[in-house]
Amino acid sequence: MPDTAGVRAFDAARADRPPTAPLALPGVTPLRPSGAFSDLRYLLMGRIVPAVLYAVLGYEVIVNAIASRLSPVNWLTVVGGPVREGLFAAFCLIPVVLFVVRPKPQTADVRILPRVVAFLGTAILLLCGTGVGGGMTIFAVPAWVGTVCTVVLVGATAGAVWGLLTLRLSFGIFPAARSLVTGGPYRLVRHPLYICEILSALVMVISSGRLATIALVAIFCALQVTRIHYEESLLSKSFPEWRAWAAGRARLIPGVW
Repeated sequence: MPDTAGVRAFDAARADRPPTAPLALPGVTPLRPSGAFSDLRYLLMGRIVPAVLYAVLGYEVIVNAIASRLSPVNWLTVVGGPVREGLFAAFCLIPVVLFVVRPKPQTADVRILPRVVAFLGTAILLLCGTGVGGGMTIFAVPAWVGTVCTVVLVGATAGAVWGLLTLRLSFGIFPAARSLVTGGPYRLVRHPLYICEILSALVMVISSGRLATIALVAIFCALQVTRIHYEESLLSKSFPEWRAWAAGRARLIPGVW
């Protein structure tokens, strides 16, 4: 999912500036507010299609959660079942509202490759989150490892929801610059939403032990790292303040990268 981090506090200062012509930046396309075709395309691809996609996935998660049966009923099955499923449903349904009400971005990277990478990264994450069944099992984990994985997965899903609620109207799938956000988990790392998603994906690998899941997660992690490159390039060109903010924190893991 796109994790366009930045500094909302700068919005007020930017709002006081006189209107200027759209930015002319290498690799960045400024989006103009007028034009029937532009408005129609954004309505379709920027609002309706992603909102419907996330709504369908959220509905599927809710239906599966209602149909599931806890056996046995204890803290682990409750946390790993209804609690985790409720958080993932929120992760799917919150963007439905955001896609409908968010403004058009100031600038966007409209090149084909960054958009394909963003779309595939989002699709694989949601596919893994709704459950990838079948395939060859190549290893099994002890019960205690499964317990740890369940707790970590719930924590990572909660962190992803926190990231969404912090991004709010800056959230999107494709690389775009709406505003900069540094509150909440963005005080710690540049891309908290991505680290929570990657952590969730890695936990799925450990807990399932299935070859299909491992392959999907490996592709997913590579796509997310690539998305970070594209998004940071766009942010650094669109917001002069971004470089100073980014210099004070790691992309994903403090002290590592």
